[in-house]
Amino acid sequence: MNYGNRRVPEKTEASEKTETIETKDKIEKAEKTETIEKTKRAEKPKITKKTGKTGLAAFAAAMSAVLLFCGCGQDIIIENTHSDKGKEISADAGSDTPEAGETPAGSEGEEELIAEIRTGKNSKDTGAAEIETTARVPETEETRPDYSLMVTGTEYTISNVNVRRQPSTSAGILAMLPPGTEVSVITEADDTWTEVYYEGELAYISRDYLTDDPDWQAHLRTKNGYANGQAVYLSDAWRYAEFSKINSGHAVMYTAAADRKNIIIGVNAGHGTEGGANVKTLCHPDGSPKVTGGSTAAGSTSATAVSSGMNFNDGTAERKVTLAEARILKEKLLAAGYDVLMIREEDDVQLDNVARTVICNNTADCHIAIHWDGDGLNYDKGCYFMSVPDGIKHFDNVAAIWQESERLGDSLISGLSETGCKIMGEGRMDMDLTQTTYSSVPSVDIELGNQCSDHSEAVLSRQADGLVRGIDLYFGF
Repeated sequence: MNYGNRRVPEKTEASEKTETIETKDKIEKAEKTETIEKTKRAEKPKITKKTGKTGLAAFAAAMSAVLLFCGCGQDIIIENTHSDKGKEISADAGSDTPEAGETPAGSEGEEELIAEIRTGKNSKDTGAAEIETTARVPETEETRPDYSLMVTGTEYTISNVNVRRQPSTSAGILAMLPPGTEVSVITEADDTWTEVYYEGELAYISRDYLTDDPDWQAHLRTKNGYANGQAVYLSDAWRYAEFSKINSGHAVMYTAAADRKNIIIGVNAGHGTEGGANVKTLCHPDGSPKVTGGSTAAGSTSATAVSSGMNFNDGTAERKVTLAEARILKEKLLAAGYDVLMIREEDDVQLDNVARTVICNNTADCHIAIHWDGDGLNYDKGCYFMSVPDGIKHFDNVAAIWQESERLGDSLISGLSETGCKIMGEGRMDMDLTQTTYSSVPSVDIELGNQCSDHSEAVLSRQADGLVRGIDLYFGF
């Protein structure tokens, strides 16, 4: 090689000897380093895993590194509490590669694992040290606690209510319980949810739908204080009560058990007062004459207290059919969450039309009287309601509510139409009624047909569905 003008030093015997010694030192140092590394690898701890699951190797490596840093020699034992016992796989600590039989990280069905790290003697301490670390993941059948042992009491559902997996309305639903179901309570999870034991599982129910009162249904009250099944009599203190002539009977209040709306529907099965046709009451509270005809002629100042009604073409008395419809309607309204004031529950109730109206005024949110028209036609003309004639809209109490009464009537006709019931014309006919002129709550006489109409149970049930739909429409449900 040409170095130009640089002088290349010549090797002497002394320099060659020095180079040989340096080379020997390097070889001995490398051999010593390799021996130390082999010793460390020989002492490196092993991991014994029983059917390892998600990320066990990485977990063991991390724990091993911690203990090695502290100067400990140890074995790491990963115990799997699942049923696949007896299958053992060994790997070097620090390896993070899934072994055969392992589940990759993030897979479902992850088992609860308990990692126990038992150390040998610490180089700085003559005593033995033992460390136990627990990692929690979802329960298995073998590890799930016996929640039945945690039950602290019993409560009762007061409505249809969902049983949920977590205390949230977005959580999964295990079941829906009907009202009156006994529930095994563990504790109150928070101000909104109660922790319960349900079919072997920990679950949650909204506190708003539970009570500790086993007789809660008997203790239910309407918004105005009436109990389920309580008789409701006419009070002399109520406005217009003095105009009633037959009032020894009573209505009955019923409270909805589920999905309570706190709305009371007055259901009046038309007719059905023995002797009512022989008694007269004022058509209007002020004594003025009727402005339209009907069962009582226009111009009359007094009307039949309660007419006997007509007979259907098959001979069935109207009062029996109105009662049958009222009973069906009551059950459907209660199921829909409405409280129901039943004006008549038997063939006879000693309440005239004035008394029936005044009771509804003071205990219900609306008044629906059920009738069929005895018009003498030879065909079924369909359903309609008695709308308010202009001649009585100026009366004190009528002026305040006639528009709401007609809105209720229109809603009922809409509901009936939706369920396939035949509707007469526009679904209304003006009529000056005792019920209308004495009412102070929305009030409707609904005519569900005439003497030619089918009044079978199936038809009555469909009509009742239509009436409930109409009531929902009126109250905004």
